[in-house]
Amino acid sequence: MTQFETERLILRPMTTADHDALADMIFDPQVVAYLRYRRVQSPEAFEQLFTTHFLADTTTVFGIERRRDHQLIGFYEFHGSGATGELTYALSPAAWGHGYVAEAGNCLMHYGFETLNYETIEAHYASANPNSGRVMAKMGMQAAGELHTFTSDKGEVIHVMRYLLTKATWRQLSA
Repeated sequence: MTQFETERLILRPMTTADHDALADMIFDPQVVAYLRYRRVQSPEAFEQLFTTHFLADTTTVFGIERRRDHQLIGFYEFHGSGATGELTYALSPAAWGHGYVAEAGNCLMHYGFETLNYETIEAHYASANPNSGRVMAKMGMQAAGELHTFTSDKGEVIHVMRYLLTKATWRQLSA
C-alpha cells in the first residue's frame, strides 16, 4: 500500500470506510461543479464509481486524510496517458482555504514524476474557480493557456485553463 505523510495530512488509498465522506463530496454540487464527477447523479452510479475506481485504483487515487482527526477531507488522483499525468483533486468545503491541496500536491508530484514516470503533469481548472489555478501555481505548475470552453448548466461560458509542470522544472524547483 502506497501511503505518504505530510505535516498535516495522510495521503493513502481509499478504503470502504471512506464511502460516506466521499459520497458527500461527490454529491455536493459545489465540490464537483467543474469536475468529471459532476454527472454522477444517483447512488447506483456512485456505488459503481466507488468500487471500480476509488477502491480499485490504489496506485493513482489517494484519499486526503487530516492527521489530527483522521477525517477524509478530499481526494487527489492522476489519470495517466503515456508520459503525461493529468491530476484531479477535490476537497470537502469545510477543508477549503487551508492549503491542503497544495500540501498534498507537493508531496504527490514527487510520486508522479519518480514512481509513475510522468514527464509532464497537467491540471485543468475552470475560469469560474480561479482559486484552483492559484493552488496549481503553489504546486509549481505554470499556466499553459486555455484548453477549451463549455457552457455550464446555468448558461455561463466557462474557460478551461491548463497548467503544466515538467519533470525537469520540478527537479529544478525541488533542488
